[in-house]
Amino acid sequence: MANYRPFDVVIVGAGPAGLALGTLLRPEQRVLVLERRALPASSPPIGESLPGAAAVLLQRLQLLAAFRESGHRERGAAVSVWDEDRPVWRDAIQDPAGPGWYLDRRKFEQMLRRRALDVGVTLEEGCKQMDIRHCQGQWQLDTTLGSFSAPVLVDATGRSGHLGRRLGLRRYADDPLLCLYCFLDQAAESQDATMRIQADAHGWWYTVNLPYGQRVLAYHMDVDDPLCRRLLRRPDAFLARAREHALLVEVLAGLAPARLRGRPAGSSLLEVEQLPKAGPGFLAIGDALLAFDPLASQGLFHSLASAASAAKAIESGLHQSLGAYQQEMQAVSQRYLWHLKASYQGPRRFSHATFWQRRQ
Repeated sequence: MANYRPFDVVIVGAGPAGLALGTLLRPEQRVLVLERRALPASSPPIGESLPGAAAVLLQRLQLLAAFRESGHRERGAAVSVWDEDRPVWRDAIQDPAGPGWYLDRRKFEQMLRRRALDVGVTLEEGCKQMDIRHCQGQWQLDTTLGSFSAPVLVDATGRSGHLGRRLGLRRYADDPLLCLYCFLDQAAESQDATMRIQADAHGWWYTVNLPYGQRVLAYHMDVDDPLCRRLLRRPDAFLARAREHALLVEVLAGLAPARLRGRPAGSSLLEVEQLPKAGPGFLAIGDALLAFDPLASQGLFHSLASAASAAKAIESGLHQSLGAYQQEMQAVSQRYLWHLKASYQGPRRFSHATFWQRRQ
């Protein structure tokens, strides 16, 4: 019979949501974070911004001062060619919470990791296999790294929602949106902080200069679009197509093609009312609960905000507070879906195109 090492909370997934939740629960709770990967990802993750409203969450994590000193770039203006075939500018200073930041994402995640370890979170990495069961009020996990138990189990496994799916929960994910992206070397002295968004018949583009001397260029389109397969094979064609747009060519001139990557990017939602079906003491946070379309530009903020809400529910007694957490997350999902639908209704000049018809 396994000898289970006891914790108050086990969090599966050491991304921003899982690390933030672990930090918020310490030192009152004994927290274990389990991560499948043994090493950080070799390529910088896409998802590079936080709104000004995140300052409150960073302060709660006691990270705001360190964050401000880490070299993240303050957001500049945003310019988009979306509803009409002309650029529309929006200055970041109009945001009442402040302009927000473009992140050095690796540095940001390293900061979260250090903070979690500093406050006493137990982090186990390289957890390749895991058997889970619920027995006598405890979640019991037999893993390649040992056996652990806790009354509270949290899915922070990201967009895959791997843990929730293993426990029989359904996800709503029928959007074939794929993000094709690359990181282009940018002159270190470049001070352009403008975010540029461009709609076309096959999807929409996004580019911004990042703090560490690179520019991200991303194209969001349907995975079953034949153009998608052609571009994936040819980074030079990807860059050439972006340069067909006047809004983009002025910041892409002189930049060389780079390795092209692709990842699923459509909305993916756990049916929040299902949470009790997984078993007593189960929660999901971050992308495992609601993975945002990149157009919303809220994914990283949601990871921190849902972690804060989950921490409050756990500290208040999860059995009593789960209903309030469910209601809050359902409200977040409903607002998000309403605004997303309204945004995709915008480019009427492409209403005949398959990509836009699917989202109207």
